[in-house]
Amino acid sequence: MFNVNETVTRYLACWNETDAARRRHLIEATWTEDGTYTDAHRKGDGYESIDAMIGAVQHTFSGYRLSLRSGIEAHNGVVRFSWSAGGSPDAPLYIAGTDFATLASDGRLVSVAGFIDASPAPIQ
Repeated sequence: MFNVNETVTRYLACWNETDAARRRHLIEATWTEDGTYTDAHRKGDGYESIDAMIGAVQHTFSGYRLSLRSGIEAHNGVVRFSWSAGGSPDAPLYIAGTDFATLASDGRLVSVAGFIDASPAPIQ
């Protein structure tokens, strides 16, 4: 038996962890070995690729930390939740999204599809 709330908490911690070794440990505890992440701008397949993708996002959005902004809804091996980042002096632009994931029988993520709900206006 697994706790989906712990899975989502670890998932958000992966995006927030800047220490490479700790982030990799979290990724391995959170995703299956062949797990995937996909959104409109990035894709990660497997531990190494997901780790590199998160590291690149952290480099681009330095100072941003994801936090849960909705309840966690789960049924039949899928989960949905919303998150936000920014809106602080260190990370002034507000970003928010909703992620949909499929879960393995041990509670780790098999796949995550991310959608951006709110983002800064494009620079003209």
